[in-house]
Amino acid sequence: MHLTRASRCAVLAMLRAGRVQPALPACAMLGGQKRFAGHSKWSKIKHSKGAADVKKGTLFANLSKDITAAAKEGGSDPAFNLRLAATMKHAKNVDMPKDTIERAIKRATSKEYSSAEAIVYEGLGPHGTALVIECLTDNKNRTVKAIRNKFNKNGGAMAPVSYMFDRKGLIWFSNGEAEDSLDEMFDKAIEAGAEDIEDLGDGKVEVVCEFSELQTVSKALTGDHKYAVERMEGTYIPNTTVDLSEEQTAEVESAIEDLESLDDVIKVHCNAS
Repeated sequence: MHLTRASRCAVLAMLRAGRVQPALPACAMLGGQKRFAGHSKWSKIKHSKGAADVKKGTLFANLSKDITAAAKEGGSDPAFNLRLAATMKHAKNVDMPKDTIERAIKRATSKEYSSAEAIVYEGLGPHGTALVIECLTDNKNRTVKAIRNKFNKNGGAMAPVSYMFDRKGLIWFSNGEAEDSLDEMFDKAIEAGAEDIEDLGDGKVEVVCEFSELQTVSKALTGDHKYAVERMEGTYIPNTTVDLSEEQTAEVESAIEDLESLDDVIKVHCNAS
């Protein structure tokens, strides 16, 4: 049985509210699916590209931006900044050099970034895809010009598309000190406030929650259940998606990589499906 994302979220909401009794494990109640997060195949494409990204250095560059943005937002001490701690753990897990991580943290407090601010741009990419672009910049005029040039180059245009996305929290976690089964991890994620869940394989689970509950859910997973949070961030999940062929997907990937090559761009979200 396949459930839509809306149906899964409704079941999860009833489980959290105690309106249905979990006679079966959560993943069985949700259609028996081990992978059932509904936020487009783009997240899966990005996940599967990890090994190739490491070889190209792209992942390290993007992680450096994430670390700098996290430190700029919540301070440079990971003991008091859960987002930074999770991003640093992710970086270490893919063998990012320690000095590269430290430079990214120091950059957040450097003179260069003293006036930097987070800003979001939007636009239409190839084949009618919607793109939301998160940036950290000290010069908005420079950044918007560079992004507009990338859109023009790839046959798109800057335009309001954020209404096609919902702002959510995203967490990747693994067993950590616990010895729970996947079903137990799903059940405890629901208790912590998960709206949607996905088994990423290799013992990792992805949780989607309300953006305002990101810190609360992360603290519940790490503090109450002793899980290891390996990624924690705000994200944009599409509520309207665009179906693409393999050839079209490759063109959209290329356009996104082009945008991500800009120094000021931290992350690009897409509604490809």
